[in-house]
Amino acid sequence: MKVKDVIEYKGNTVYRTTSDTKLLTAIDSLNYYHIGALLVMDGSKMIGIVTERDILNALSKFKDGILKLKVADVMTTSLITCSASDSIESVMEKMTNHHIRHLPVFESKKLVGIVSIGDMVHALMERREKRRRK
Repeated sequence: MKVKDVIEYKGNTVYRTTSDTKLLTAIDSLNYYHIGALLVMDGSKMIGIVTERDILNALSKFKDGILKLKVADVMTTSLITCSASDSIESVMEKMTNHHIRHLPVFESKKLVGIVSIGDMVHALMERREKRRRK
């Protein structure tokens, strides 16, 4: 099973923000959409990702000062991505090795989606269930 299969099943919606967005606005978006990460974009170029973990780290570091922060102040800029043709197992290994839960997905240098560790686990469970039914 490939990442593209997961994208086809879950959809290719990618929630985005900009680096100058207030962090509290980004938090509202995460809560509203029930997601764990927003891609940070500069036009059509991905420049970072802001995750729940980034926000928790900022809260621990800045305390009440978090109210003044922008996404740029807390986002992760060292981007790790995957390809739509990658196997689920290789993506899970990448997530485990880098201690991350979300990976933007590219195909021919074009952003085509984002997957989470939960998406990967769900796909493996579905594959196991299909095999069991055979």
